[in-house]
Amino acid sequence: MKKLSLILGMILTLTACGSYQQSVQVQDKAYLLIIGDPSGSILTIDNGKPIKLGLDTTSFDLHGRTATKIQIQIGTHNIKIIKNGEVKVYRKFYISNGNSFEVEM
Repeated sequence: MKKLSLILGMILTLTACGSYQQSVQVQDKAYLLIIGDPSGSILTIDNGKPIKLGLDTTSFDLHGRTATKIQIQIGTHNIKIIKNGEVKVYRKFYISNGNSFEVEM
């Protein structure tokens, strides 16, 4: 009887062990965050179609400063911001998923 109880206890212990699976959700988006007055500025990303900041985008207040948030692809990018005919920003950067790259004008 003792052996049967011991075997039964071992079987219950072994069958009670479960498996644990973890799932991590990763955001497949990245953002370019432009800080400063966007009016009259033109942004190009990777020599693509020019984006008129302030007209083609929406800005918001971020700690008392104007910020413009643009979703971009994950990877390496070249950006250029021109304001009043003058290149204000020319940067090359890499951005990974779920992150923002901040540029100050």
